[in-house]
Amino acid sequence: NDTRNQATTSKNTLWRVLVSVAIALASSLVVIFYGHRIYDHFAAQAFTPSSQIAAIHDNLKLTKQGSDILYASQPKLEDGQAFNNSCQSAERTAAILGCYYMRRIYVYDVTNNELAEAEEVTTAHEMLHAAYERLNAFDRDRIDELIDAEYNRLQGDSKVQQLMEYYKKAEPSALTNELHSILGTVVADLSPELEDYYARYFTDRQHVVNVNNAYYAVFAEVESEAEELTARITVLDDQIKAEKNSYQAAVDQLKLDIQAYKSRKYTSNSLAQADARALNVRVASLESMRQAINTKVGELNGLIKQQNDLSVRANELNSSINGIVDAEVSL
Repeated sequence: NDTRNQATTSKNTLWRVLVSVAIALASSLVVIFYGHRIYDHFAAQAFTPSSQIAAIHDNLKLTKQGSDILYASQPKLEDGQAFNNSCQSAERTAAILGCYYMRRIYVYDVTNNELAEAEEVTTAHEMLHAAYERLNAFDRDRIDELIDAEYNRLQGDSKVQQLMEYYKKAEPSALTNELHSILGTVVADLSPELEDYYARYFTDRQHVVNVNNAYYAVFAEVESEAEELTARITVLDDQIKAEKNSYQAAVDQLKLDIQAYKSRKYTSNSLAQADARALNVRVASLESMRQAINTKVGELNGLIKQQNDLSVRANELNSSINGIVDAEVSL
């Protein structure tokens, strides 16, 4: 009996050990796969957003998971020096006016109405940084492969390449992390696998892409207008210079011909009158040429004023994001 009792006790002990190990293993798996979700849920519930952040949150069309990640990161709008202090060691660009730093999201408070979409785009971008940080090792390997494949497909996309050129210099060790945020907010057409993945966070990712395009369009419009004005000014200035040279040469020749007319001894009044009429016609033609040149000079001055006004607008846009390193619209 003692032997049987000992065997039973040993079996019970073994089962208890096995059950404890199974529970510990299951708990570990829950923590690995769902620990962030649980933390984010309660952290998000404890966070009270500002009215501006709440409006941005609502506009982003986030899923429950995306919403929890955003609010768990305690997003905050900051201006000027406060933003620079919060993000002094984190990535910042002209396109992305914020940072995810020490598990917090900071967004530059852009007050220029032309750039109203900037804060929304930035918040989405930074939320995806937080989401990427939460990926478990298995998930991250798979997502990294999808991101790398998509980036290879987008080698001809100038917007993506321009952004990545910055990060290759500023954040060379975090390129996949940056691509994870860029692809999710910038690129309209992604692989079905990536679309399914980003659907974890957005109920309508295309809305974010459209908002991003609207933000970029403000700077693109200024760039395009500046390029067009520069081209028109160059062409018109060259025309005016050429016409002024022709005009001056014609004036010089007319002066010589008038002097010759005055020095000539005419034997016929009709011939003298004919030459005088011809000279007068040339004088009138030169006056018309002078007036045409002056009209073009006026047009050129108008274009230069437009260019100066556009430069002022560009400076206003740049000063609106002056918390950002290397934020510039070139003219």
